Amino acid sequence: MKKFWKIILIIIGTIFFIFIALIGIGVFVDFEYDDHIENGRYTYVPEDENNGNEYIEFNMKDNDELDSELTYYNSIEKAILNSPLKEEHEELSAPKDFLNHVDETLHIWQGKNYDTIFYRAGNDNDDIQGLVMARCKKQVQNGHIQYAFINASPATTTPATTYGGDFKKFIHSSLTLSDVQQDLNPDYPEKRFVFGYAREKEIYSLEVEGQKPDGIIEYEVYGTVMYMWYYNDLQSNKRGDLLSYSVDVPK
Repeated sequence: MKKFWKIILIIIGTIFFIFIALIGIGVFVDFEYDDHIENGRYTYVPEDENNGNEYIEFNMKDNDELDSELTYYNSIEKAILNSPLKEEHEELSAPKDFLNHVDETLHIWQGKNYDTIFYRAGNDNDDIQGLVMARCKKQVQNGHIQYAFINASPATTTPATTYGGDFKKFIHSSLTLSDVQQDLNPDYPEKRFVFGYAREKEIYSLEVEGQKPDGIIEYEVYGTVMYMWYYNDLQSNKRGDLLSYSVDVPK
């Protein structure tokens, strides 16, 4: 019996050391990367030599309703006001229909068949504010553009909200998430829309795959200056989590 348990322990020990060795050479890691700070600038460069790392377009067919099922309005604000936005995001702690009110338009991206709007619901005098990205389909009727709500990605904030975390790593998270955020792309699938948020002014120095953002939207929430950076059409065939980027670090 002792000999039996000795053999079992040897087998377990062998498997353990093989497992450690495999981790050491990166078998159980999705990919390796190099990140470093030099001369006040952070650089992140994944190693993407393996196959299967290409960007795959997000299929939005299931997200779009048939045109006959859509209700069109004379303005994008009315389309959002009458949308099921709050019902689709009941987990957010906001008053009923609060997020449906476009109180301040921060930016609108105009595509061929869709427009995407970034807006604020509420203001600094309210106990809660909403920051919403919404995508609407558009059509021309009797010479006027009409809009139908398609989908939205809302977030809420309060005076007690804190903005922590690693500024540099948050960029990587935004790039990773961008692959499944193409349902907010006003020019899908012809273009690759990428965006993210920051509260550090160093975001103006951002470069992704050697490209500077097409724009940076500056806005203020309860006294905190925030930035939204975006690319209308990022030129790269890499997955979001394998995009390289660099940015100046806060001093």
